[in-house]
Amino acid sequence: MIGIGGVGVSGLARMLARRGYTVTGSDLNDSPTVRDLRSEGIPVAVGHDAANVGDAELVVMTAALRPENPELIEATRRGIRVVKRAAVLGLLANPAVCLAVSGSHGKSTTSGMAALALERAGLDPSFAVGATVRELGTNARSGAGPHFVVEADEYDYSFLWLRPRVAIVTNIEHDHPDIFPDLDAVLHAFERFAAGIQHGGTLVLPAEDAGSHALYDRLERGGYDRQIITFGEHDGDWRVNRSESGATVSGPAGQVFELRLAVPGRHNLLNALAVLAAADGLGVDAARLVAGLDSFGGVSRRFEILRDDDLTVVSDYAHHPTEVAATIAAARERYPRRRIVAIFQPHTYSRTRALLVEFASALDAADIVVLAEIYPAREVDSLGVASADIAARMHRQPSVVDQASDAAHSTRALLQPGDVVLVMGAGDIYQAAEALAGDDTPED
Repeated sequence: MIGIGGVGVSGLARMLARRGYTVTGSDLNDSPTVRDLRSEGIPVAVGHDAANVGDAELVVMTAALRPENPELIEATRRGIRVVKRAAVLGLLANPAVCLAVSGSHGKSTTSGMAALALERAGLDPSFAVGATVRELGTNARSGAGPHFVVEADEYDYSFLWLRPRVAIVTNIEHDHPDIFPDLDAVLHAFERFAAGIQHGGTLVLPAEDAGSHALYDRLERGGYDRQIITFGEHDGDWRVNRSESGATVSGPAGQVFELRLAVPGRHNLLNALAVLAAADGLGVDAARLVAGLDSFGGVSRRFEILRDDDLTVVSDYAHHPTEVAATIAAARERYPRRRIVAIFQPHTYSRTRALLVEFASALDAADIVVLAEIYPAREVDSLGVASADIAARMHRQPSVVDQASDAAHSTRALLQPGDVVLVMGAGDIYQAAEALAGDDTPED
């Protein structure tokens, strides 16, 4: 399995090993995930080399793999079948009672909520989530129950391999401009995903999201014949009413539940509401899922609190303006009257260029901002864009540093006791969060 250290491929590796397959893999870097896989009995080579292919009968690759990868070249030369991770995941999930969680934002959290809620209801689900579910201690598991929760990623059209019984769409916005040139292309992909839901199945849509409204209209015009259930704060079949002590959920059949989520933010209430809205389509009484939702403490790098004393340090995967804005808003809600310090590393040149103004606007909601240089991921810098271009569009005057490793050092001089530091991005910026979490508490 090429790129086995990635969260998606590592989860699939665990599931295949649990089902009795002989699994080996390689990754560019030695990482905690790689070390965890080794401790679980899965051999992992660090670095990519043709020799790593060995006597494999099937090679599984990540969607972001470059064509010059030596293992991919060797497998092709020898006529070994090469498939993408998403195709194998579909083969595992589609025969089950599959819940596919899609959307531009919130997929990992919502699928993690669903997996934990089904687990706490005693249903022993299988799941493949794009982050470690804290209470379950892993990102993937093969359970004995009939349900299979899958994080359904639109990148590279990966979610089109799925044929779920129930699909949740958390929201739809333009993202991944290297794949989707505009919002219309994103909507077309989600339309195809919705068409892949099994006949007699259910599509769960947010009632108050503009992109999902556009999808709904397209489906209605095309004579869509699956059940559509909606959810929202003020509109929808399932609704939630927030209060200082929690939230009251009401369902279309007169259901009323009290939610006391451990994770902050309006977006997380809506994520939990989506899971409840999916329950009937899964053949589960929604009331059985409430306790699991209340006990959900989050998934890795989604408002993950690494330190909470005189200094609070939060690590978050937010890498789209909407996610950045939601993370800052959640911090304001959880820590009112405290100063918010945002450290942000943009992810990919194409996304940064497409959303410069939106990133600037979202980051202006913090009190202090430190920008690290763009994390290129799979891309080569050919667009002439840099983090300084975000800074130039902000009302605040952020600091700009070259590397993620510089961000913690630059931020230390700015901190005061009581500050809340949000470290956001999908690259290696998490290292700054870990460094700040290990520091001595700021002194007056």
